[in-house]
Formats: sequence, C-alpha cells, structure tokens
Amino acid sequence: MNDKFFPELARRLKREGIATGPVEKGCLPVLADGRAAVLVMPGGTVTFNADVERGPEADSVYDLTFRLSREVYEYTEAMASAPPLVADGLHEDFRLLAEFNGVVLAGQELEGTWGYKFVTWQLNGDGSGVAHGHYYHNGYETAKLDFACRAGLVDKHRQFTDEQLTELYRCICETLENGYPLTKERREVLEQAAEQIEGSVDDLDERVSLSNQRELEAAEQQAGDGPDMEMTP
Repeated sequence: MNDKFFPELARRLKREGIATGPVEKGCLPVLADGRAAVLVMPGGTVTFNADVERGPEADSVYDLTFRLSREVYEYTEAMASAPPLVADGLHEDFRLLAEFNGVVLAGQELEGTWGYKFVTWQLNGDGSGVAHGHYYHNGYETAKLDFACRAGLVDKHRQFTDEQLTELYRCICETLENGYPLTKERREVLEQAAEQIEGSVDDLDERVSLSNQRELEAAEQQAGDGPDMEMTP
C-alpha cells in the first residue's frame, strides 16, 4: 500500500463531516457516533467492525466510506506510479496519469491538507507542450470523465450532469408512481434507469429534496403573483 492512501481518505472523510481514528493493526477506523464502526483495509476494502453494533448512522458512514475509498485508492495508487509530465513551459510538478488522442490527464499532490488537483490538457501539434487546461481541485472522477470526453473515448453528448440526472430521476419516479398505464417492458426500462441514476449521483436524495423544495417555492410565488380578482356587485 502507498503511504498516501489512509491520510488522503481521512482528509476526504473529514470534509464530509466524518471522523477517523489512528491507524490500528494496519486498518483505518472510521467513526460513527464516536465508535470505530467501519474499518478500511490497506488495499481499500471496507468492512463493518464486528465489535460495534450496526445502525442507521453506521450504515450511512459505510456507504460513503465505501465510495470514497475506491476513488481515493485509485488515484493515490495511480499518482504513486505515474511518471512526471514533461511539457514545454510547464513548471509545476504534475504526474501523467493517462494520454490518448492528443489529450492528457495529469494530477498534482498539493501541499498541506489541500489534497490533489487534476487537469486535462490538449497537446500541441508536436506533443511538446500542453494547452487549454480544465482544472479540478479534488475532482478526480470529474477529471476522468472530462478526459474521456475530450479524448473521444466516450460521446460527450451522451453524458448528463448531476442536475440533469436528478430531474430525469424525478420524472421517472413520477411516471412510475402516478398510475400511468405502462407496458411491462417500459416499466422495467424505467426502473432500471432509476436504479442506474441512484448509483451514479452520490447525493441524489438531497438533490431531489432541494429540487422539490424549489418547485414548491416557485409554485407559491406564481400563485402569489397572480392577478387580483375584482369583486363584482
């Protein structure tokens, strides 16, 4: 295991309001209600602590730790073995994580507790320099997707933002829940799409709640701004 994994994971969890304890027996304990409810293994595996009773808080901590652990382990491992990015005019210490079709994905470990910065660049004509950088502070997954789109590995027109996915999810749920006549095949497709969105947007519940709230506020404002009705004798 590289020596950056546990410190970086603890930093990312702290940003989410989740505390960790000191490494014990080669594992990083993640706390729920002040207890080491979840253990992270050196290779990124996440397990519940058998000595601590599970509950809603522990389950929530496990879900977030599981997601972050995979991401952090991937980029700290990649950064540990990546060669330096050499490019004309580039004076910062970036590591080359991927290159395809004239586009590069690079990463940089920042000082102190700032974490990592990732960037995608286009190579110039002879490949000696880089230009048109898209920068992502602590945004590894977003940087990977940007790299894939810029390099032509995936069609950018088939990608949706989290905001778009949230509204699509709401529309799907409304269709499934409101008793519309649906064929079995269409219902299955919609249910599969909903499950896929649930696995793609980490804070989906919060986004749906916020979207619902904004819609209610807009409806109330619209009702309040309606024309005054004059009473006739």
